[in-house]
Amino acid sequence: MKVISSILKLRKSCFEGTKMKLSHRKIFGILVLLICILSACGEKHEAHLRGGVNLFIDDEKYVRKDDRLFEESNTKICKTSDGHIIYEVAGDKERNYVVSRSYWEARLFVKESYTPDRTIVSAVCFGGDRDHYISDEEIINCVLSLESHEEFFDDTDDLMESRSKGKKIHIKYGDEAVGECVGSVFRYDDQYMYYSRSRQMVTVLADDQLELLQEYI
Repeated sequence: MKVISSILKLRKSCFEGTKMKLSHRKIFGILVLLICILSACGEKHEAHLRGGVNLFIDDEKYVRKDDRLFEESNTKICKTSDGHIIYEVAGDKERNYVVSRSYWEARLFVKESYTPDRTIVSAVCFGGDRDHYISDEEIINCVLSLESHEEFFDDTDDLMESRSKGKKIHIKYGDEAVGECVGSVFRYDDQYMYYSRSRQMVTVLADDQLELLQEYI
């Protein structure tokens, strides 16, 4: 009788253990299902790309901006109707800028209604290295003096070839998350020159400007 009683207790214990395992599995499955539902019920946006230069997210229009320095974050906003994924730009929670990523490239877009405050230049970057912005006031003023130089002259095919090998200069306004390209510095016929994107013209660096910027160009 004692043997039979022991067997019955063992069977009961095994059954309860199996029930406990099943219960844990059910709970885990329910949690996974809830996470999937919550993820699916997150932000919902309608996004469309038009002509590769205009992006519409809901009723907001964005326009493409090239030659900008930015860091694409891991935060997904939505997908476009043709499968591009829209990401936030690191440091820009207001989403004035967004990134449209296809399989092979990422494009920056800015709200058509957004205008950055260009009254304060907070940093400058040489060569497109966004990890090395320079906030030194003397360097910033030197770059701004190049942009405001009076002795500009026309660009030529020869100069164009040389400046394509030069270093781009990006500047940041205030606490903007994105750097804007203003021009490039290059060497031509033993002279250092600056090409202004806004003027589409070239000027020669003065000796004091070259001395300040030499280590960066």
